[in-house]
Order: sequence, then structure tokens, then C-alpha cells
Amino acid sequence: MSTREMARPAARKAAASPKGQAHRRFGIDRWHLIGLLVFAALIAGWQYLFPLLGVNRALVPLPFDVADALWTGLASGDYLPDIWETVKEVLLGFLLGGLVGIGLGTVVGEFRAVDRIISPYVVALQAVPKVAVAPLFAVVLGYGLTSKTVLVALITFFPVFVNTLSGLKGSPADQLELMKVYGAGRWKTFRHVKARNALVFVFAGLNIGVTLSVIGAVVAEFVGAQRGLGAAILRDGYRLDSARVFASIVLLSLLTGILSYLVQLIGRKTVFWISH
Repeated sequence: MSTREMARPAARKAAASPKGQAHRRFGIDRWHLIGLLVFAALIAGWQYLFPLLGVNRALVPLPFDVADALWTGLASGDYLPDIWETVKEVLLGFLLGGLVGIGLGTVVGEFRAVDRIISPYVVALQAVPKVAVAPLFAVVLGYGLTSKTVLVALITFFPVFVNTLSGLKGSPADQLELMKVYGAGRWKTFRHVKARNALVFVFAGLNIGVTLSVIGAVVAEFVGAQRGLGAAILRDGYRLDSARVFASIVLLSLLTGILSYLVQLIGRKTVFWISH
């Protein structure tokens, strides 16, 4: 046995030891720290270099101005109605689009005839620019919550549908053949092989969809809304209050990050045989 082969078990044992785990944790923390340092350097450069370059603060506010506007808006409660309105639109649209995407993707993936009939229409629907149809939704469905929910659902639907369909069609052929050998019916094959394989893809699609849902809500609010972070951006833009515009963008970024993290967390808890 060579020296390299003798060293492999020892390396595995060291990696499995608490000290090895601590090294791995330290490595992750180190990269997180590097990321934070890079972010801090960018903020510092923005804060102190932009004035030296003669950038107009009325057009591009400094980070301290944005932080002050964000804190003032949250402390006074001015942002709370806008945040709540956008959250409602995002959650309702995301749930609707996600459920329809999973349901239709499952039907299309299981029945070849439905696939041939439905898939061309789904592709054609995705090709329609959502920004272009947003005013049409507002005219037909009104300027309330309904039109915004439908637009968000439409944007969320496609990535969830495509990932669900890919997961079902990408089931391992050997496992499908094994289920056929044991005489398993369509339902048992779907439950024990296809659905388990598709879950990973479904949560990937949901993660993409929840990110796009925030964009859809903002686009819908740009078309016409009294409340919402998108409406707040328009109002503050008309007032030339760029600090509050940037503050609303920060809130949208935080909302997107929180929702994406929650979807990933649920995915890790659900698809535990892959995560762990």
C-alpha cells in the first residue's frame, strides 16, 4: 500500500473530527467575512469618493442619506402600508402562480397528449412581454389587488412549470424500469420515483419564481397603484427625493432576500434526502 493510500483514511478521519469541522466552519466564515469587507469597501467608496468626483447628491444620494431616509421612514411608519401592500401582492401572486405551475406541470408531465396540446400555448404565453400586458390587466381587472396578483402569478408560473416538468421527465430510467418490473401502477411510480425526483426541481423553480414575483409586483405598481413600494418609488421620484427612492429599492432587495431564503429553507427541510 502506498503512502498516499495510507494517508486517505487519516484525512477522512481528520475531516470528520470536531477540529476538521471547525476548520470547515472557519473557512465558510472567512469567505463570509471577505464578502462583508468587499461590501463595506464599496459603501465606503460610494460615500467618500463620489463627492470627490463631483456626483450630484440630488441624483445619486450617499449611503448615509439612504440610511437616514430608510430609518426615518420605518420609524415614522410611512413605509409600513407600502411594504404590506407589496407583500400581499407578492405572496398571493406567488402562491397562485406556484400552485398552477406545479399542477399544470404535473399533468403535462404525466400525460403525453396533454403535453402536445398545452405546451405550445404555454411557450407562446411566456413569449408575451409582461410589461406590455400590465396596462391591459389594469384596464380589464382594475387598479386594485386583483390585477397585480394576476400579473405576479403569470410571471411566477413559467419557471415553476418548466422546472416541475423537467423534474418529472428527468426521472432515472433505471428506477422507472424497476417499478415496471415490480408491477407498480402509474400512481405508485409517480409517488415513489417521479415526485421525489421532481421536488428538487420544483423548489429551484419556486426560488426563481419568488424572486421574479417581487419584480412583477413592482411593475404592476408602476402601471397604477396608490400603495406599494413600486408606487413609493414613483412618488419619491416625482419629488426628486432620490434618497427615499434608493431606500425603497433597499427594502425591495431585503424582501426578495427574505422570501428566497424562506423558500430555500423549506426546500432543505422537505427534500432532506438530497440536502443531507
